Amino acid sequence: MIRKALGSCMRQVGFSANGARFGFLFLRARRFRIPQKLRVAGKHISLSCPPETGIENDFFACVIRNEYGLRRELPEVHTILDIGANIGFFSIAARARYPHATIHAYEPNPRVVNFLRSNTSALGIEIHPEALGARDGLTTILDSSDSNQARTRACEGGVIPQVTLDRAIERIGGSVDLLKLDCEGAEWDLFRAAGVWPRIRNLRMEYHLFHGETVPQLERTLRDLGFKIILLQPGPGFGMIWASASRI
Repeated sequence: MIRKALGSCMRQVGFSANGARFGFLFLRARRFRIPQKLRVAGKHISLSCPPETGIENDFFACVIRNEYGLRRELPEVHTILDIGANIGFFSIAARARYPHATIHAYEPNPRVVNFLRSNTSALGIEIHPEALGARDGLTTILDSSDSNQARTRACEGGVIPQVTLDRAIERIGGSVDLLKLDCEGAEWDLFRAAGVWPRIRNLRMEYHLFHGETVPQLERTLRDLGFKIILLQPGPGFGMIWASASRI
């Protein structure tokens, strides 16, 4: 019981320290509201957010809880791909911890791209309003709930461009030190492009099991792509994985 209480206390201290890093006071989750301004890499930025519960959850995950483990078990990071950027919380958190990194953020949902641009405009983050998949083409958005749950679907009548992971890696310089994935199931399509994954050193992702996939299947897939799993946090139909290229 004492160990559990101590662990809870230490987590709270860590959360408060993360808030202080971004220039706001965080004491507890209850009644917390996303601040209107953050301090990031020596700059003060204003946040613009749609009125969604999921947006607050993303802020907690990326900024307060640091669920993607920025600065944790990562070597030098110079290039970062943020796939499924939504309104930019991960890219903002990454800029705070890697102030000199090249960061490219991909978000195909036209409903939130302007929020993403506004929130990151002062931070030198390159925005791509595109989906990523195994092939170039067009896609459409299934967006009937919170924007962080929107999914892409390849469609000839789609109007949103989709580019390959290979093209995204070429744009950022030919290799990726850190790939963040949260693309609501589209990761399984990206896994099919096996030839590009050796150009990625570290993976942090929220995975999804929407179509009968399993955690063991995901583990095998990542091993086959050349990754070793550092952390696995399973949940009901989705979860978090940290992985590094086994050749490192």
